[in-house]
Amino acid sequence: MEHLFIAGKASLPPILLLHGTGGDEHSLVDVAQFVAPDAPILSLRGDVSENGANRFFKRFADGSFDLVDLAGKTKELLSETKRLAEKYDLVFNDFVALGYSNGANIAANALLQEEEGFHYGILFHAMPAGNDPDKFDISHRRVFLTAGMNDPIVTQAASTTLERELESRGASVETMWTVSGHQLTMPELEGARDWYQKLSGDKYAI
Repeated sequence: MEHLFIAGKASLPPILLLHGTGGDEHSLVDVAQFVAPDAPILSLRGDVSENGANRFFKRFADGSFDLVDLAGKTKELLSETKRLAEKYDLVFNDFVALGYSNGANIAANALLQEEEGFHYGILFHAMPAGNDPDKFDISHRRVFLTAGMNDPIVTQAASTTLERELESRGASVETMWTVSGHQLTMPELEGARDWYQKLSGDKYAI
């Protein structure tokens, strides 16, 4: 994958940026720098093209996820992140996967479906994939999840389902609801910043 790396303080949990459909490795840099000032940033560009728009995995014409492709691309994402973590002298398990929309969806899938997946996630407007949930324990994982009550893409029911899937497996989940739609809002960014600061203060402890 094409990527962008911005060095930061090694004492802070690094941020992995995963853009939404049509974005690239530059799309969320300002968001990361607001949420986690001075943190190392690794930003990836999805290598799936949907009518010229970058994505991290395929979906069908009706908007449903191609679960076979999602599974394969999730493994590729983790492998690439681990490779780049080694290259830039970062610890994979310290990464906070910060994703929006399509990027948040693949991050959520990694949290739920991969035993060696991310430990921490900031998921802006994510939805459940609809695949069969795995059973391994994820009580060591912490997630900040945001959802819009008027989101035309991710329904309230979908956001609630994802929240319950994470919590039922033991993850610590903090959810923020807004009255907005699918766009990012300042309260979400401020909430993510507060959550990240607490994570940093806890020194990655659960």
